[in-house]
Amino acid sequence: MWSYHKKIILIFNYSLRRRKEEMKNKNHANEKQSIKLNRRTFIKSTVATGAVVSSGVLGAPYINAGAKQKLVIQTRTGRITKLEQMRNSFIQKFPDADIEFIGLAGVDHEDTISKTLAQIAAGKQIDLQRVATEGIQLYAGAGYVSPLDKWVKRDAHLLHEYFDDVAPSIPHSMLYDGSLYQISTEWNAANIFINTKLFAENDIEYPGADWTKDDFYNIAKKITKKSGSKTDVFGYGWTNRLWGSWMPWIFNNDSNLYSEAESKNSNFSDWFWKTFYKGNSSVANFKGGPKWETPQANNDRIEEALEFMRQLVVEGISPATALGDGATLTGFFTTNKMGMTPAGGFWAGGLHAQGMNPDDFDVCFFPKWKSQRHQFGAGGYLMMDSCKYKDLAWEFIKHSSSYEWQIPFMAGNISSPARRSMHNALRYSYTGPKHWNVFYETLDKFPDTGAIPAPPCSNPMTRTFTKHTGLAMSGDLTPKVALNKMQRDLERITRKYQPMYKS
Repeated sequence: MWSYHKKIILIFNYSLRRRKEEMKNKNHANEKQSIKLNRRTFIKSTVATGAVVSSGVLGAPYINAGAKQKLVIQTRTGRITKLEQMRNSFIQKFPDADIEFIGLAGVDHEDTISKTLAQIAAGKQIDLQRVATEGIQLYAGAGYVSPLDKWVKRDAHLLHEYFDDVAPSIPHSMLYDGSLYQISTEWNAANIFINTKLFAENDIEYPGADWTKDDFYNIAKKITKKSGSKTDVFGYGWTNRLWGSWMPWIFNNDSNLYSEAESKNSNFSDWFWKTFYKGNSSVANFKGGPKWETPQANNDRIEEALEFMRQLVVEGISPATALGDGATLTGFFTTNKMGMTPAGGFWAGGLHAQGMNPDDFDVCFFPKWKSQRHQFGAGGYLMMDSCKYKDLAWEFIKHSSSYEWQIPFMAGNISSPARRSMHNALRYSYTGPKHWNVFYETLDKFPDTGAIPAPPCSNPMTRTFTKHTGLAMSGDLTPKVALNKMQRDLERITRKYQPMYKS
């Protein structure tokens, strides 16, 4: 049997071959010429002028050389070891660069954002911050981060290769008030992960793409096993947070926690869509980026979704949200005590790390209710406005999105790569799942799939959401009363933060 490292090499070679074949059919002459540049020769010719050139698909024209330029990059604590191992791939391109990775531990995005904001307030130097969708508008609206517009325009001829490989919904979620703030490295949709052992034990077939909410309920009920009033095996489970909780049920019931609109400030974004996604019909309604303007927590469809979640708890099909966090949920799933749960591609690597084999679990689309719209979130690095070496920071952002960085970084399937071409059978043969194609097809088959609501008030919004959800699930409040209270709280905090929208 081939070793894990051999598999990674094959994945790398496969992806490069695929992109080379695609490039033959693309009319990006300038980009191809840039790729062909001999790095060493070019560096020798520019030493006298103090410029250094990087190579690679997402290479850069130059950065100023001379004294050491240090970047402090903050990310999840669990990723530090892998990032440290990959540091040299960037230093080799930019010998004058010094990179320090610092870890930040947090229970969830709300926790890490809160800690980061405290660090900023205390004057701690952070040049690049790994941030998911949930924090982009909060940081941008407060003026903590710099838009990437001028660098994207400058290096457009190099970036075609990246955006050709990325679904437009992902960069759309990174736009705020018409400016782009992130070149995403990864993303995850809220799909349904299934425990194949429990499905087999109950003679349940893999759900088709067109399965419904009623199909889901019948399957979850069939999997559920009880001893008197105690549930031994749950049909379904989730954790009380914003991402992946009961939010996907709001989406597939054709609603959202906030009303959705588009920023009218689109000077850069109009150029962006015409440059990188010309002729793509799915961007017809995309302008300056998403605006989550008006809370609507107590509308009928959201109440209907919360009532359904409460029903699952009352019937013992789903555990109460007080059960625990994501680690507890993983424990139930891996020990065959839970049949289904909402999760993204990061669960493939997580379940494998917990001892599950590729055929022990699988993934499918979220079931259809009033719609089959899915929820997703993306992530990458934001450039802090206080960064001293912004040109160098931009080079790191580009490098983090290149094959050279992405293939080893995504080894083990710790998340879903933003690049479509990196989703292939070989990549998931080591970790699973069998239907890995579901991950990216979520965006392709359901073009109305949208980013998780993340207005500038995302952090207090999340706290309000989890608070009242917990009260509804515990039975302390009815879903209707809980949502009315949630609505009042959201209206209050929204009034404070909405002025961060400029258009």
